[in-house]
Amino acid sequence: MKLNTSGIDLKLTFSSFGFVLLLGILAVLYPESVKGTMGSMLDFVVINFGSGFLWYTLFATGALLYIAFSKFGNIRMGDSKPKFTKFQLFAMALSAGMGASTMYWGFIEAVYYFMDPQFGIEDKHMAMEYATAYNMFHWGAAGWFIYLIVAIPFAVVFYLKKSQSLSLSGVINSLFNDSLPVWTQKLIDLLFIITTLAATALTLGLGIPMISSNLASLTGIPDNLMLGIGVILGLSVIFSLSSYIGIEKGMARLSTATVYICAAFVGIIFIIGPSALIMNNLTNGVGVMLSDYLRMSTNTDPYGSTLFPQYWTVFFLANWISYSPGVGVFITKIIQGQKLRDVILILVIGGTLGSAVIFGVCGTFTMNLVNTGVVDGVGLIEAGQPTSLVKDIFGSTPIPMVLTAIYLVTMILFTVTTLDGTSYSLASIATKKLDAEANVSPMFRLFWCMLLTALPIIFLLINADLNILKSFPVLIIVLIVPIFFIAAVKTLQYLSCNYDSIMDHQYEQDKILGIDAPVVATYNAQKTS
Repeated sequence: MKLNTSGIDLKLTFSSFGFVLLLGILAVLYPESVKGTMGSMLDFVVINFGSGFLWYTLFATGALLYIAFSKFGNIRMGDSKPKFTKFQLFAMALSAGMGASTMYWGFIEAVYYFMDPQFGIEDKHMAMEYATAYNMFHWGAAGWFIYLIVAIPFAVVFYLKKSQSLSLSGVINSLFNDSLPVWTQKLIDLLFIITTLAATALTLGLGIPMISSNLASLTGIPDNLMLGIGVILGLSVIFSLSSYIGIEKGMARLSTATVYICAAFVGIIFIIGPSALIMNNLTNGVGVMLSDYLRMSTNTDPYGSTLFPQYWTVFFLANWISYSPGVGVFITKIIQGQKLRDVILILVIGGTLGSAVIFGVCGTFTMNLVNTGVVDGVGLIEAGQPTSLVKDIFGSTPIPMVLTAIYLVTMILFTVTTLDGTSYSLASIATKKLDAEANVSPMFRLFWCMLLTALPIIFLLINADLNILKSFPVLIIVLIVPIFFIAAVKTLQYLSCNYDSIMDHQYEQDKILGIDAPVVATYNAQKTS
């Protein structure tokens, strides 16, 4: 199948390719300078702009809860029945929006928080409790609110305003009634793509070494640069095939299977671990997270010295924000026929509970081994060896090879589905006009799949550390957050001003499709009376 370039924004595509090429050249020629510059910029951003990310997240939370529990929650996206089941919707969004990162951080993140407890906690066991709670907070509702505050404007413009573009500039331009200058649109789209590439760089930069390490542990192959590159190329073949097959046949099935495998893996950890302790700590962690949710959401530790909120909470929020345009486009694709209320509640509640279980089970398993002295989690983290910590954790169990194999499969599948969703988003934004089903050229998605593989190879070549990987999503979003905020405000204004006409149209479609009739009938009865 040939690639038809007539419907592709070639300037935007080649500009993005040029950015990745330039980064690669600079990183290979001047690795230490690149690391030092990005590290300094990261310090500046998290210290000076961190509070802004916290306020943006609170705004997203309030706006989406208002939509979900108000009359706007009844608005359906599109003029058709749901294309995917609610479970498929949850599975695909979870795989695209969290994916391999949950597996990477699931066993090790609590150790970082235990080493640097917040709120003046000095008691060892209390520090362990709050480590679990912070796990659940960083991977919970806040991230999904950040995703959805960007996804809803995309969906409203595409399904309600009938735009044929899923570019960020197209959404903003539509919300401003097509009044944006062309140069502004091009700049917005370039920021969109660079932001999405930056987010993907972090996921791959962390995930690939973990996959390589566990593959080496399972097979005996030396864990070196060549294995890392081989893993990247192997993953590219898998997610390229999935992308080419399409979302309906490829990612929908792959995401569902991945969620089931992940659930089985977490279930095995629960059974072979200290089950009672895991259940108690999971329950306690949810309670602590909920009771301290607002405090965690606004924690800046202004008189502290460790910069924990800046390098963890702000980092995770920035990571969600950097992924939000790509995930927002993908969510728009898969929510056809769903009501806004269902979309918001399914993803926020389902995503929060899913991450709470994963981190509650895996994190508690690790902390118990650290607490009893079976593994030296603190020592390995301080030595910068998180992959070795995961190997030691599995090695402490009666079935190390079985756990390594299932963990490896889960990591690979989550990485594939994450990249599958990302390639769709990038191809969508660089496509001038989409059809009513928001489909993109399979060959164009393959191009973006190939481009995505370049980033982790760059990081392997320069041996990028954790803070360098963190800097990618944090640095780029400073310019794009105001754009997301404006899009959200304009979307709320559009829904408020056009609610009656939207529901009138939905009522007519419901009579044709035979869906949601009671909801719209009630609306029409109230309007008549």
